[in-house]
Amino acid sequence: MSGLGRDTPLPQHLKVKTSRVLYTTDEEVRDALMEFGVFIIFLVLTSLVTLSVRHPHMFYFNDTMMKLFTTRNLTVVPSVTVSFEKMLTVPDWWDYLVYNFINTLHGDMTSSTSTSPRSKSVNEAKTDRSSFKSSEDILYVEDGDVERNDESSRRKRETGPALPYGEIDEIDRDENLDGLDLDLDLSAHHLNGRLFLHENLMLGPPRLRQIRVSKNSCQTDGNFPQNFNTCYAAYSNAAEENSEWHKGTRYRTMRELGATPILTLLAYYRSGGYTVDLTYDKDENLQSINKLKSVNWLDRGSRLCLVEFNMFNDNKDIFQSVKLIAEIPPTGGVIPQAHLRTVKEYSFFTDLSLTMTVVYIFWYIMVFYYTICEINAFCKSGWRAYFTSLMNILDNIVLVLCYLALFYNIWHTFKMKSITSKAYTQQHYQSIDVLCLSNLIYVDMMAILAFLVWIKIFKFISFNKTLIQFTTTLRKCSKDLIGFSIMFGIVFLAYAQLGLLLFGTEHPDFNNFVTSVLTMIRMILGDFQYTLIQQSNRVLGPIYFLTYIVLVFFILLNMFLAIIMQTYNSVKNEITQGRSQLASYVIKKLAGAFYWITHCGRARRFRSARPPPAFNEADQNSTATELKQPKLLRRSMTTEEARYFQNIPPDVQNRELFRLTNRVSLIEEVLEQLVTNIDSILQRFERQQGVRKT
Repeated sequence: MSGLGRDTPLPQHLKVKTSRVLYTTDEEVRDALMEFGVFIIFLVLTSLVTLSVRHPHMFYFNDTMMKLFTTRNLTVVPSVTVSFEKMLTVPDWWDYLVYNFINTLHGDMTSSTSTSPRSKSVNEAKTDRSSFKSSEDILYVEDGDVERNDESSRRKRETGPALPYGEIDEIDRDENLDGLDLDLDLSAHHLNGRLFLHENLMLGPPRLRQIRVSKNSCQTDGNFPQNFNTCYAAYSNAAEENSEWHKGTRYRTMRELGATPILTLLAYYRSGGYTVDLTYDKDENLQSINKLKSVNWLDRGSRLCLVEFNMFNDNKDIFQSVKLIAEIPPTGGVIPQAHLRTVKEYSFFTDLSLTMTVVYIFWYIMVFYYTICEINAFCKSGWRAYFTSLMNILDNIVLVLCYLALFYNIWHTFKMKSITSKAYTQQHYQSIDVLCLSNLIYVDMMAILAFLVWIKIFKFISFNKTLIQFTTTLRKCSKDLIGFSIMFGIVFLAYAQLGLLLFGTEHPDFNNFVTSVLTMIRMILGDFQYTLIQQSNRVLGPIYFLTYIVLVFFILLNMFLAIIMQTYNSVKNEITQGRSQLASYVIKKLAGAFYWITHCGRARRFRSARPPPAFNEADQNSTATELKQPKLLRRSMTTEEARYFQNIPPDVQNRELFRLTNRVSLIEEVLEQLVTNIDSILQRFERQQGVRKT
């Protein structure tokens, strides 16, 4: 700053990064608009990139599989209905596999092309067709549809349009390839898989897996030795059984199976288990399941049984992992659950869309640009001053997530090459659990990235005091909210634990502590089931509900709103920000652009200010000297006050009138601040008077 109170503009390479953009001078407005324009480009590119990780067809893919294998009810006989969601016992799980899962899977499964010699292909085709000729596949579906394997349906499957390849015309003449755009280059592809719903290729046949606990993994009561001489605990790493064989099935570790941990309602299973590989043949699968059922494969030591298979949809280039889980608690029974995950085949580097490829390239150009900017800001500010700013921390988190996304897409590209190459050479079950888990973490990371980039817009909204009231209010009432949150949390957790103890055995919304806490939040929003609370405890239930509503909803919640409203009103009255030059700068630039258009590209010229005719030559010389050598202002004048008197635009004709206007504006702002702070001044004066009297 010069001795006259005038700001000396700093060079661009010496400016330090700030957490809030200012619009007080034309230079600041120009820099802010350039920074905001670059950020808007980055925001648009980030939104496109993050939205590309999900596809609308993923939902329909999962929804179809969910309806087929979980919500679909099949009636074997008029009085017996088999459904996944209605399973209660282990026999229900076996009935579901035999009557529902196998029929749903093989009822919509067809065989694909083969690369074997002609004679072998003919035999395989006959074997494949014979697997669909069972007369036991008649199902009475609840919605009125009937699936029959009668002679007409078999004839329809065995006859179809001829393929345009003379050498294999007599081999594959069934309907399983009708309407599909398959790659039939048999010399290049060695795939002998199956197609589900005529659209999805199964990556190997399904697989059954069981996780068990060891015998005598807990202590038994000595009073009942004649009834229970063994004890099986709940699942844990210490109680898990990992012997080599269990009733003819071999134990395999999680790494050998290519599996990932499974999170269920009761436990977190970090194990492989005993596996049984099924086949593509329906009769063989029925025999395998019935054999496992007859040897009591699932017994008291079983804690988790699941059937899993993977598919690939070539129309939308989507991989899907399906896991149908039957969790067996130590108390007996079955808890059905389903885990479905979808993954896109293509990454940033292999995307078939040219538009998205260009978007990815420009997005990472912007990422590298912001990386250089952050490095420069760190070098200028120093690590201590740099990391004290919340906005700098936010920018670094965004950049870290961007680079993690780059590393994931590199890994995704090589992983997909490995999976697709194995699909053409291997016939057994192929696991994609690692890919699905990594993609789940990647999608969550991209969601957080999009959220943080949108939050950064608050940095650029300081040009209007109405727009910055939100952030200023939260910043000023943060201490009060922290203190209130402690008090609110104590009451909240106390009611959550009380509800767990009172209703946890009967009410489903209080079955564990986490669910109880979430139920408390739902009750604040009006989502609760009072009838179940009253039925769980007829005496303490109504008392619990009424006291919670009165204390939390009517008192604590209104205290929370009162803290925010009081701070908001004070912030609204106290914000006296300097005049923003954004509107005048934009209007001036638009006017200049309009003049340039209307005057055929000629630049606008400002007329020089002429002295009034009443001035003589001596007055003009004195005025010019005064303007060239302005008066020395008072020493206590701030930078903002000095700008009112020294920063005179070159297009101002009457400089004295401009200075007088600035003086009046300064007096108005001082008076406004005085009126705003008069209450605090009076309170301080009264406190001082009270101290003197005492």
